[in-house]
Amino acid sequence: MTLQDQSDVVEPGRDVAGPSGAAGAAPEVLGEAEFAEFYHRRIDKLFGFMQRRVHHRDTAQDLVALVFEEFFTWWQEHPEQVDPVGMLFGIARCRLYDWLRRRGRMLTVEPSDLEDLVGGTDGDDFATVERRHDLRKALATLTEHQRQALLMKYVAELSVAECAEVLGTGIDNMKKILVKARKALRQAPGMDAYNSAGMAKEVRG
Repeated sequence: MTLQDQSDVVEPGRDVAGPSGAAGAAPEVLGEAEFAEFYHRRIDKLFGFMQRRVHHRDTAQDLVALVFEEFFTWWQEHPEQVDPVGMLFGIARCRLYDWLRRRGRMLTVEPSDLEDLVGGTDGDDFATVERRHDLRKALATLTEHQRQALLMKYVAELSVAECAEVLGTGIDNMKKILVKARKALRQAPGMDAYNSAGMAKEVRG
């Protein structure tokens, strides 16, 4: 992606000359290397997040490209943001919502989207199929907001603060939602026989 030269951009309301005719401070500019480093660290998770929801590789790639284009434009305008992962996934949710809405679908989290939370659900043997079935039933007992929170925290691997930003709530409230969601999963019928260590992790900011 080619970035525009912003060396002559002036922050709105700031006099270029500065006080008493002194040269004003140059506006902060993000370089291509910084964008590239962020992109390579986040592309796989973002692509996995998209593909899990649209179930089509080419469509997921197109959406990811659209998200990063919009995100980079935003980040150029907010260079003070050091690692704005929350904004990246917030834009991703908006673009995914638009894509689903045009197809008459809603942006909901299905139990199958969260199957890997407990681990050990890959395979076709009877025990694995039964485990997957029990997990889906347990996840179905959660609220949509709880499943959205778990998706962001454990699938997208965002911090609690980033989850709160994406879902538009406070950090303390986000912690409460995650605690209740994990507790509900552990206490769901049929789940006490499984090792749910992945869901028992302490919530950290």
